[in-house]
Amino acid sequence: MRVALVGNWPRPYGGVAVHVAALARALRARGADVLVLDIGRGDHLGDGVRPARSILRFAAGLGAAAGAGRLVHLHTNGANVKSWLVALAAGRAQRPGGPRPLLTVHSGSAPAYLRGGRTRRALAGAACAGFGAVVAVNDEIAATLAQAGVPRGKLRVVAPFAPAILEPPAPPPALAAWRARHGPILCAALAPGPVYGADLLWPAFAALRSAHPRAGLVTFGAGTDGPLAAAGPAHLGLGEIEHAAALAVMASSDVFVRPTRADGDAVSVREALALGCQVVASDVGHRPEACLRFPAGDGAALLPALGEAVRRGRRAPPAPDPDAFEALFALYGELCWTEPRFGAGRGRPA
Repeated sequence: MRVALVGNWPRPYGGVAVHVAALARALRARGADVLVLDIGRGDHLGDGVRPARSILRFAAGLGAAAGAGRLVHLHTNGANVKSWLVALAAGRAQRPGGPRPLLTVHSGSAPAYLRGGRTRRALAGAACAGFGAVVAVNDEIAATLAQAGVPRGKLRVVAPFAPAILEPPAPPPALAAWRARHGPILCAALAPGPVYGADLLWPAFAALRSAHPRAGLVTFGAGTDGPLAAAGPAHLGLGEIEHAAALAVMASSDVFVRPTRADGDAVSVREALALGCQVVASDVGHRPEACLRFPAGDGAALLPALGEAVRRGRRAPPAPDPDAFEALFALYGELCWTEPRFGAGRGRPA
């Protein structure tokens, strides 16, 4: 199988980039020939990765991938006009008789964006028309795409995570000594802006320390070692770190906190659960049943949820869901046919 994955590639690290990198590893482990077209901020050039952020590079990369008979799989957020214009172009990346392209829409902000106007929904519907199948990472995204005119038979709901291909954790140098001085340990993946909920986390953690004076908070992501860094020795801000280091932070923590105001199906939440963390998460997007949830944007409700998670302590990893990547591999096989062949077992129908 020959595949062109189109999307963000780490670094910087984020949900889409982490998913694309994991999918590339999984495909290559099965002997697939994988090309990655990096349309993210990194604009990488490396083994099997080609920069494609500019219009010319993007068009040339798509044309070459389709001309070589590759199955084009675009990963995008679906939450702005640029995302849908990229999808409109990628949906045409197919040579006659070749594999039909596949689209995955990741962002929990996509439904609100699409509900913001008829023109937005019309563009999304036109973009999706070019793909053989459209994957949404949660039911809300799938339902909104259906309202935009995407046929239900074309939509699939597939989680962007497979526990079997987690990278081995690689602890950052500062973690062990800091960990020895604190407990319980909370951790969070943050980024600038209100969506990630850092403004809710800081006061809730400060209040938690009145009951647990040795509690510590580790944060990672853009700005956590600068503008998003909280004052005081109880906080360790690591900034942007390798994905393997982020997994090591989760594996060393008692609680993972996801206070976002919008979400799709957060890869970090599923990783934290798989690594034995209690997870406290806002009630947006898709949250696995094992999460302790609180109303999005409600800082007062976050505090008792943190207290309950600390009381419970680390947990046994949950039984894994059906492997999402197996669903994608099966869908790839369908898309290599020139006629639609949708059937059972290709992800949940929307």
